Amino acid sequence: MHKSFKFAVTVGRNENADLEKLAQIWAEKFNVKYVERGSKGSLKFLLDQEQVDALLVATNQGPQVYSASGTFFFHPSMAVLRAQRLKKHEPDHFVAALELKPGMKVLDCTMGLASDAIVASFITGAEGVVCAVEASPLLHFVVSEGLQNYQAEDTDLNSAMRSITTVCAEAETYLAALPADSFDVVYFDPMFRIPVNGSSNMEPLRPLAWEKPLTAETVEAALRAAPCVVIKERGQKLLEAFGCTEIVGGRYSRVKYGIRRR
Repeated sequence: MHKSFKFAVTVGRNENADLEKLAQIWAEKFNVKYVERGSKGSLKFLLDQEQVDALLVATNQGPQVYSASGTFFFHPSMAVLRAQRLKKHEPDHFVAALELKPGMKVLDCTMGLASDAIVASFITGAEGVVCAVEASPLLHFVVSEGLQNYQAEDTDLNSAMRSITTVCAEAETYLAALPADSFDVVYFDPMFRIPVNGSSNMEPLRPLAWEKPLTAETVEAALRAAPCVVIKERGQKLLEAFGCTEIVGGRYSRVKYGIRRR
């Protein structure tokens, strides 16, 4: 998501007075234009008419973002399957790399779809703390709303989602304001910013993703906030460049988790 990114707010096709009021509140919150839907036609028509990059759409299923790349809405995605596997005591490389245990304090500096944050909350439980930071205002808004309102079949998963605290900020800014040793572990998933070949379901998310890459300075700031930092990446050499001395990941896995300790 670039700084010149422009969007407006509207309602879904089956709008009602409550949704219109909600959409107007969102428009005021973001200080952007509210566009009446009425009989004006498709979302593509409104996108072209308003000359914006995206539309934040109030629907009965929650907020959705429509752009030329498609429609994005919240879903716990792979967190559902991962939680099921964890209940069967099956391994999870993310859980292993962060050494997650009940009661831990976890800071996810790249929330994205919040799949990892959900898994972290699932493991750390009611006594734990999971804070997820997202720099993209629209992505933060849609995912935060979903975490609080999405109803999964698994009540434990619902509890995990509701327990996550979300923050809209750039990671380095948030880290700079934290007292030392605020968390047990800090996590980064910078690969989320890079398109994955064959991952067409991620395309609607691309316009919303924050473009700023992870820097060595940000990793150093994270080490002040927690004694352990974990970075998810594809290349082991890149992880080693960030000072990671331990690598977790399956032999045939496309991704690795690099661990750096003080």
